[in-house]
Amino acid sequence: MEDQGSTNVITLNRILFATDFSAASEIAFEYAKSIAVRYRAQMYVVHVIDLDAFDLISSESSTEVLKQAHDQARQKIAGMLTKPGVPSEQCHIVVTHGVVPEALTGIMRQYEIELAILGTHGRRAFKKLLLGSVAEEVFRLSPCPVLTVGPKTAPVATNVKLQHVLYPVEFAPDPSDAANYAISLAERYGAKLTIMNVAEDMQTCANQQEPFPMPAGRWIEDHISKTSDLASRLYFERGFGPAAKAILNFASNAGVDLIVLGIKRQDPTTAAHLPKPDTAYALVSGAPCPVLTIPGGAERMRL
Repeated sequence: MEDQGSTNVITLNRILFATDFSAASEIAFEYAKSIAVRYRAQMYVVHVIDLDAFDLISSESSTEVLKQAHDQARQKIAGMLTKPGVPSEQCHIVVTHGVVPEALTGIMRQYEIELAILGTHGRRAFKKLLLGSVAEEVFRLSPCPVLTVGPKTAPVATNVKLQHVLYPVEFAPDPSDAANYAISLAERYGAKLTIMNVAEDMQTCANQQEPFPMPAGRWIEDHISKTSDLASRLYFERGFGPAAKAILNFASNAGVDLIVLGIKRQDPTTAAHLPKPDTAYALVSGAPCPVLTIPGGAERMRL
């Protein structure tokens, strides 16, 4: 099914769901299977066995233990695919081993994945967790958009509904694909779309809704078709102070279901040693809803 009257239509044919069988992954799985159903997409359910866990095992035993780990992971995934609402005929099991971010991004390229979904514990300090700080490495290195379900995202019903999409933007021109994703998803789900601009150098004003300023008006003209019905569900929000804090406050207070964020490609190791978390990591770790990150230069979905 395609949206009528829009030039921002996104189609998803192949998605990837990465699991480490944790509670965080279980919540993310609800989003993954809902997206697979809505877009009729092939879903690759992936588990990566981190070889660091085999450091203390003798070389004679490691081959057999690794084989057992592969078999157990496949069995667990097969069990997941029997749950209600899972489009099992659209699912493919992939189990591999290696360095987790590299293995996942390699699979994304191998299967030409158009969207990756994963859960995160939000714990930067524990690098060996499959989907903790590793999530940041994945969305920084990924060749495609990544939907990250963070530790503060509440469990959802089987049928995920998007009613409010938030798109933070700087306005000076916005050539990123992130705008197209935000608009297309809002159109596809019949959701409200809030465009938010944060004035970080102003600390004294409370976040407030206001009429569309001139830059926002130009943004709308550049990105939204005149035939789209999204205009009736389009809002502008001005935030103040640190960007991550302003965005998180609004997302919590306004019942946002999804944050769409364009990000700059950045070496994950460098990002991990910044004196303070960057906006993307802070949002993924603290948002009450999933965050869809669109890396600069990402391989585009079919628009």
